[in-house]
Amino acid sequence: MSVEIKKARYIVVAMVIALIIGGLLGYVGGETVSNLRILGDIFVRILRTIIPPLIFFTIGYAVASILDLRRLGSILVIVIIILIGTSIIAASLGVVSGLVFRPGEGIGLEVPPGYTPPKPATWVDIVMSFFSIDFSELLTVGGALKLIVFTLIFGLGVALLGDAGAPIRSFLEAGSRVFIKIVSLLMYYAPIAVFGYSAWLVGVYGPEIAKGYIKLVIALYTFALFHFIVIYGLMVWIAGLGPRRYFREQLEPFLVAFTTRSSVATLPVNMRAAERMGIPRDIFNITLPIGATVNMDGTALYQALSALFVAQLFGITLGFDKLLLLILAALIGSIATAAIPGGGLIMLAFVLSTVGLPLEGIAIILAVDPILDAIRTAINVSGDNASSALLTRILYGRFLQSTI
Repeated sequence: MSVEIKKARYIVVAMVIALIIGGLLGYVGGETVSNLRILGDIFVRILRTIIPPLIFFTIGYAVASILDLRRLGSILVIVIIILIGTSIIAASLGVVSGLVFRPGEGIGLEVPPGYTPPKPATWVDIVMSFFSIDFSELLTVGGALKLIVFTLIFGLGVALLGDAGAPIRSFLEAGSRVFIKIVSLLMYYAPIAVFGYSAWLVGVYGPEIAKGYIKLVIALYTFALFHFIVIYGLMVWIAGLGPRRYFREQLEPFLVAFTTRSSVATLPVNMRAAERMGIPRDIFNITLPIGATVNMDGTALYQALSALFVAQLFGITLGFDKLLLLILAALIGSIATAAIPGGGLIMLAFVLSTVGLPLEGIAIILAVDPILDAIRTAINVSGDNASSALLTRILYGRFLQSTI
């Protein structure tokens, strides 16, 4: 059994214990159940401190190495356009699912002390929100979006230096490894954080939070499967592959991804499925490894829905401008998530901070994250072959039939 599966099981066990203890303490009354929240608050505070350096090192290193991908040429350009397009659709569906199911509505959590509601923004405000006026702003959680822009520019500068930038590239790689390890260590504390927050939520807010969790899971699975069946079905139909054939061959990687919750671990299975579909090897040998790291439709949908869930929990209304910014943040966050093993939590923090939502929502969602992670990983993996099929049609003008 892998370490990640063990961690997920510990989180589930912690939540079950918290439901029992939180319910008992809530029935008895007193401040004990409220004091349990500190266990989750510690987790959130540590998380806030590691977000800026983690973003800088991981994304900086990825961009600094981008020149190694120049040989991909037209295949890389086209597939990135396809992947970005499907992720935007997925993030939009996440917003729609949150508005339709409204999983966090009616629970009425108190807004954390010191929280400032996001102000209505003009298009100028949205554009300028990508750029910082002060370097120190990049070192805060609220400046995460600006930090990503700065990191992209910095990484590109290193890449353009070629061999002269090798020392800095090595420094970024080392820093990336360090903070990824820190995230891994922090996840050992996650079950304790989940216990503290879940017990507090159940003790104070009773069964309403359980209803919210159920609606959140139903919302994600409903719209994720819609994206899988309708959007991917349409893509392979345009490609000339045929939806029935795609779904038949994709079933195995879908189930492997659902159970392992790992896009990378599913890569060999997905490659075999691509070959059975008739996708040329010279295409899927490039698109599937890239897709395993940047094609995260399920994650984009999850992040947008989760952000709306958090907003509804605290009674915060997001205007149309913030919803557009949320879609963009979910797109960026989903792409960046793949570069950070187990980093979905980190990028969700980025998404929440971008639209001005309390990071306390992360520990709340973490309680059911293993259930949510299964379906979003399956969607992530399935999108890789759908995109590869469409790319085959674009490059060859027709779909090449399988020879096996």
